[in-house]
Amino acid sequence: MRTFSLAIMITVFLLLKGAPACAQDKIEVRPDHHVGQATLPCTILNFTNTEIKVKLLPSGSVRTYPSSQIVKVHTPQTEQQQEGLKQLQAGQFDKAIASFSEALNFENRSWVRREILASMIKAALSQGDILKAALRFQVMVENEPDSRHFELIPLDWTIQESISPARSAARGWLTEKNEVNQLIGASILLTAPDYQAQAEAALRSLATSTNINIQQLARAQLWRIRLRAGDLSHLELQRWERNLNQVPEHLRAGPYFLLGTGYAMLERHGQAAASFLWVPLAYDSNPQLSALANLKAADSLLALGQSTNALRLYQESVARYPDSPSRQIAQQMIDQLLKPDGLNPKPATQPN
Repeated sequence: MRTFSLAIMITVFLLLKGAPACAQDKIEVRPDHHVGQATLPCTILNFTNTEIKVKLLPSGSVRTYPSSQIVKVHTPQTEQQQEGLKQLQAGQFDKAIASFSEALNFENRSWVRREILASMIKAALSQGDILKAALRFQVMVENEPDSRHFELIPLDWTIQESISPARSAARGWLTEKNEVNQLIGASILLTAPDYQAQAEAALRSLATSTNINIQQLARAQLWRIRLRAGDLSHLELQRWERNLNQVPEHLRAGPYFLLGTGYAMLERHGQAAASFLWVPLAYDSNPQLSALANLKAADSLLALGQSTNALRLYQESVARYPDSPSRQIAQQMIDQLLKPDGLNPKPATQPN
């Protein structure tokens, strides 16, 4: 634990000490309500969720563009960062984290450091390591509260009690004034009997936050209480679906997963499958959640009698998410469906 804490402290130090470097960058800009785009040589001074600040070359003039106008960013990367990205893509998560950690020793640009840290969070989420993902996420948003990668926040979207390795840390986060830490802590402890009331109270308070990301995620987290109670109506789920329009686009993975869970409970399997599939198809920020959503979408299709389509989704779960616990369940369902008498077996997964 001491070694891990030291590693986190080093990461924080490296993030805070960096100053933007005069690297040769390019941005592709498409102004609102204009046809076509321009490629501008520049030095990127900062890049956030809302805007990008650059020093244009060769003039040296400083300009700020809304992030919505940025089509693509080109920036030099260290060999260590490039190697880490390749390893992350290949599923070599431990090696990727080591490469990214080394990249931080060579990278001086603050905004690129945040990009590297986001990649480290993705690796931790892929491994299902919520504690490391949470600690890295907290560092990232401390330096950029309205992070470009807020979708990486490691929240629990299941409804059954789980013994998370992050539960001990979550008890401390739940009592902090920092809203991000509170949200993560409340999410982890909402299904813990001894802390459910405290976690629910925190979420209800966070649901009034002026930070739209915190506010909408807290409101969606409260749906888990209704799902655990099992006292749902179709009208309530329709209201949830309308409320999804208020959730920032990049944060809809968890809410769609809960909506699918609700429709599955009411045996509205077509709507359940459609809701679940939004997660792996459009909001694949958390591979473990995407894997579970893909698996449950297959279960819903199987419940509708669409065995062929269900089989394809189970096979996709095995191929696309080899490091997820959902893979083993999906393989069991594939084996059942491919048996001579394997038509229309019952889905293997239980309510999450």
